[in-house]
Amino acid sequence: PQDYHRFHSPVDGVVSYLAPERIGTKLWTVNPVAVNSPVDVFTQNIRRFCIINSPEFGKVAFICVGATLVGSIVFNDSFQQGATLKRGEDLGSYKFGGSTCITVFQKDAIKFDSDLVDRSKTSTETLVKMGQSLGVSTK
Repeated sequence: PQDYHRFHSPVDGVVSYLAPERIGTKLWTVNPVAVNSPVDVFTQNIRRFCIINSPEFGKVAFICVGATLVGSIVFNDSFQQGATLKRGEDLGSYKFGGSTCITVFQKDAIKFDSDLVDRSKTSTETLVKMGQSLGVSTK
């Protein structure tokens, strides 16, 4: 469902860093209008993040961004630094409301799927569902 409010590992790998605390203080909405406004919701909203060392993609940053009515980003107890993850593994949840995740790959580590590239060129929001492909490793 669109408002699933859980997040999953985007890649297989080992958590090499898990931010001990949340960063940011705001809880702006993350809808398309807000994302394209002067307010930078991705750097001001409450966030938690980790770095995953993936054999397929190298270092991958995974950032959970809270939003309006979603002040809590809750990691599962098993999601710790040094944990080995499988792509699709349940990592935690947001408590009520809207939210988003950002996955950052090292330069040239991934060839993004063409639909994502095309929509990004026009700043069009793309609903990505659990298990849907983002692209393939360039290794």
